[in-house]
Amino acid sequence: ISDARLKYRPSYQKLNGSAGIVSHLANLLKTKCDYKSYDMVPSWLFGKLAHSIAWKKEAGPLVQRVPIDPDKLVSGNASEVLNYFTSLLAKVYPLVNANARRWLTLREELEPTIVKSYELFQQQSAKAA
Repeated sequence: ISDARLKYRPSYQKLNGSAGIVSHLANLLKTKCDYKSYDMVPSWLFGKLAHSIAWKKEAGPLVQRVPIDPDKLVSGNASEVLNYFTSLLAKVYPLVNANARRWLTLREELEPTIVKSYELFQQQSAKAA
C-alpha cells in the first residue's frame, strides 16, 4: 500500500488534523526559546499513531522526545490543548514554561491555530463520513 493511500486512512485522520498545531508549536518554540532545530515524526503511543517531537539548542543529539497525543489536540477546546502542552513540556523542557511572559506569548500565538485546525478537522471529518 502506498504512502498516499495510508495518509487518508481513518487512523491517520486525527494525526493529519493535528499536524498544523504541532508544527506551529515546534516552530514557535524554536524561534522564541532559541532552539537551533527540532525534529517531528509520527510514532506509536499506546497502540495508536501520535506525534513525537524533540528540540535541540546546540550541535549534537536531540534532547528527549515528547510524545503528543493527536486525540487531545483536536478536542475543540483550546484552553485544554494549551494546558496539555504546558504539562507535557514541563516534564521534558522545564525552561520553556519558566518564563511566564514568554509562555503567555506562545499560548496567545498558538490559540488561533488550534481553533482553525479544529474547524478544518471537523470539515474533513464530515466529508469523510
